[in-house]
Amino acid sequence: MTQHNFIVEAPIVGTQHVEALDSGLHRAGRNGTANGNGTLNGNGSGTTNGNGTINGNGSGYGKLNETPVASPAAALVASTPAVSTPAVSTLNGTASALREVDIVHALEPLKVALQEVEDEIERMVTASVKSVADVASHTLGAGGKRLRPALTILASQLSSGGIERVPLSPKVLSGAVAVELTHTTTLLHDDVVDSAEVRRGKPAANLIWGNGMSVLVGDYLFAQVFLIASQKGFVELMHPLAEATSQMCAGELLEVQRRGSLDMSEQDYEEIVALKTASLTECSCRIGAIAVDASNEAADHLARYGHFIGLAFQIVDDVFDVTSSRGRIGKPVGNDVREGVITLPMLRAVHLCNEEDEATLRELIGKSPINDEEVERVLQILRCCGAPESAMKSALEYVAKAKLELSHFAPCAARDMLCDIADYVVSRDK
Repeated sequence: MTQHNFIVEAPIVGTQHVEALDSGLHRAGRNGTANGNGTLNGNGSGTTNGNGTINGNGSGYGKLNETPVASPAAALVASTPAVSTPAVSTLNGTASALREVDIVHALEPLKVALQEVEDEIERMVTASVKSVADVASHTLGAGGKRLRPALTILASQLSSGGIERVPLSPKVLSGAVAVELTHTTTLLHDDVVDSAEVRRGKPAANLIWGNGMSVLVGDYLFAQVFLIASQKGFVELMHPLAEATSQMCAGELLEVQRRGSLDMSEQDYEEIVALKTASLTECSCRIGAIAVDASNEAADHLARYGHFIGLAFQIVDDVFDVTSSRGRIGKPVGNDVREGVITLPMLRAVHLCNEEDEATLRELIGKSPINDEEVERVLQILRCCGAPESAMKSALEYVAKAKLELSHFAPCAARDMLCDIADYVVSRDK
């Protein structure tokens, strides 16, 4: 397992001051190298000391609501022009480009615990009505990485000082199962709302069994979630699950309400993503902490970690819809354009492209019906103006913020795996 001492990716233009975690904190500039004393060498970079002062002309990346500046490039999506990613630095004295993570290998230490989750899910979806098991198993078996239950388990371990408990405690197991069933419910319902035909490279459940059956099975799974949370002694799990569910619904409604509106602000976009996507990753982490009676402070740090990686995850998905291929991501590219769903690459493109291309975007995004040639024209504009690269830099910033939340916990295997998940979110290829 890779040892992590945190990646720090504070935006740097000229002389900046960032909070130092300890005397080893440093930030790599373009092609820079760092040593354990905090000295940073490289073009466009300077030095940092234990007080967190950074001097130099290094370039970082822009915040969500700012125009990004240049950063070192690394190709994240092989089927498209390279997407830029900044160099990163760690407390162990190394500096490199974004680290790609094999998530299956990274989560290997959780194999036994995640199998417990799988077994419990299988038990809960096995119903007397065969179609319930068929639809649920089809969606659950469509290739998901079980990141949300992994977050719950790892949050519980990190909150317990890194202690790994096998078998899982009943509360941790129930929490992990609940967040995965909640996630599966949203997939079933979303595919109905979006009239989706493909989910993770397989036919969507609604295409096989119909919309009515998909909605009813989603409702059944959701009922199982609240059966879990209503168990005696588990009531504290109820509120974060209910809150996340409410937020996800609100996010989906806001997204539908604002379809086709390129005048939507980036703050509005962030609000939608925070509700529809980040709320469940935040809940997954908070439940893990609650399940082991962690302090409110620890639960809040882990919840913020989950919030930031949820934001990053959605932005990366938005980028894939522009830059990837159907074979790679398991669904048609350009779906957001077809549906008029406003994404960060679209909002960035409005400010990055020329007036003629902006007019084309405003004409076509939100148009219904829109043909394949028009979709491809929008995608070409988004790709050529650098919008995917700009959006990816914001995803990387959120991942950096997520990792800083982990700095409040002692080093352990669970913390390392949470860092791996954060890196995976922005280095995955689908």
